[in-house]
Amino acid sequence: PGVRELVIPAYMGLIRQIDDHIGRLIAFLGEQGLRDDTLIVFTSDHGIAIGRHGLQGKQNLYEHTWRVPYIVRGPGITAGSESDALIYLHDSFPTLCDLAGIDLPDTIDENDGQSFRAVLEGTSETHRDHLYGLYAGGAKPGIRAVTDGRFKLIKYDVGNDATQVTQLFDLASNPFELLPEHGVANLANDPAYAKIRQQLEEKLSQERIRNDDPYTFLGDRTLLRFEDGSLDDRLPFRNNA
Repeated sequence: PGVRELVIPAYMGLIRQIDDHIGRLIAFLGEQGLRDDTLIVFTSDHGIAIGRHGLQGKQNLYEHTWRVPYIVRGPGITAGSESDALIYLHDSFPTLCDLAGIDLPDTIDENDGQSFRAVLEGTSETHRDHLYGLYAGGAKPGIRAVTDGRFKLIKYDVGNDATQVTQLFDLASNPFELLPEHGVANLANDPAYAKIRQQLEEKLSQERIRNDDPYTFLGDRTLLRFEDGSLDDRLPFRNNA
């Protein structure tokens, strides 16, 4: 038996189990007269690919693995409303403090997240203009990605010139990020999307520097910030750590 016969049914069973227990929790709040005054947030860690793109785990930055569920129920939030606003999980803490009327600790700044209360309450349709993602758990430097919600750039580099690939997706027309192997062209190589790729490449470079990414990509020699604060295109000493 393979992924279809074993892994997917087990995965769906776990989802059902979680759903059942959340139902028990909501029912208990109702019995105690607390349901309408309680803010309930359901989210999670990244899932696994369970066979999509030929992958099994979560060692990738495709939408099926990078994105996580985020469901909120409570006072001031319209039931059944949805949003495509871009948020990070670490935006949760300042958002919950904001909703609860609690001041943020002095140790928290914008790098620790930003409240998206306005999105939850329907007074704003946007939160962030892009999201940055990375995976560096295997061969270094690994995978980096940036998306503006419509277009998404993913770069791969294993650090030994064996794999250096750039992918560009239009998530509006290709939400499942189908590949050339599926008969869908990689937009990174399409001159019609050159300007979009350039904009996302620049944003990706900015995010890598802002987040102190310790690795450089051999294929693009992107400038990196070093421990002494300098910017250079040489390979960081931690590149093979």
